[in-house]
Amino acid sequence: MDYETALALITLAELPRVGERRLLRVQARARHGGVSLTRVVRLPPDALARDYGLPAPALARLERDRFWHVAHCRALVANLAACGAHPCQPGDAHYPRRWSERAEPAPPLAYAHGSAELLERPAAALLASRGLSEQTVTAAARVAQRAALEGFALAVGGMKATHRIAAATARAAGAPRLVVLDRGLFAAFGGPPEFDPFGFGPGRTRFDPRTTLALSVFRPHDHATPRNGQRRDQLIAALGDIVVALSARPGGEVERICLRALDRGQCVLNWQGDNPALLAAGAVAIDEEALQGGLRRFLPA
Repeated sequence: MDYETALALITLAELPRVGERRLLRVQARARHGGVSLTRVVRLPPDALARDYGLPAPALARLERDRFWHVAHCRALVANLAACGAHPCQPGDAHYPRRWSERAEPAPPLAYAHGSAELLERPAAALLASRGLSEQTVTAAARVAQRAALEGFALAVGGMKATHRIAAATARAAGAPRLVVLDRGLFAAFGGPPEFDPFGFGPGRTRFDPRTTLALSVFRPHDHATPRNGQRRDQLIAALGDIVVALSARPGGEVERICLRALDRGQCVLNWQGDNPALLAAGAVAIDEEALQGGLRRFLPA
């Protein structure tokens, strides 16, 4: 993505009340009209309201504080570039192809830090319901070790306890990580992405962009909200060639996400078959013994 496109996209994404779906609509209308986003952001407020449906708070920002807003967005683009992070949209090299194919909807803008080449590996997505049990810890460790042995990347979250265990185990086992965040990139790292925040303990190792790709669809400085966790888990599942439900509470969000993955034709594995609804819908029960047969046998032909 060139500088001007990145600036235009971030200028829109940083406006008040402009979320993923509204940004998608703006992108679609601009594409349909053959207008670049660089031109869109330069339109007068009445045209942005009429032709692109921008809400009143976004228009007010552009009318009253355009200079400050553009300066803020230029600084964001510069800070991302300075630390090696990239904004990307569908079709760009750093944008996950699996999101374009499976995410509902595909994020119109993502921030990536790390090696996009990791997206070319087969991926196992790890999901777990809230709460930490011995079963979940054991499952995360066993699946991470097996994934490392077979050359999988692990798609995990970054901040929830289960995700931290999976991320730390993956790093220890040598499995590459695709870490999907429930907050902005800078908010997760506490500033420039220099040290790895995805693990346990007071000491943090340096973030290794060769073995980890961190992905966020949220504004870089935004902190987590409860709704963000649901979106994160949806995007983790969309990254997986295999989705592993380490635990799935009946009627819960992880169950719903896994059922949707099954509808899309993804392979879903359920640790120890603890969710009858998933098994009835076509998920496969696995345990430590079943893992001995490997994960690659569950990849689509």
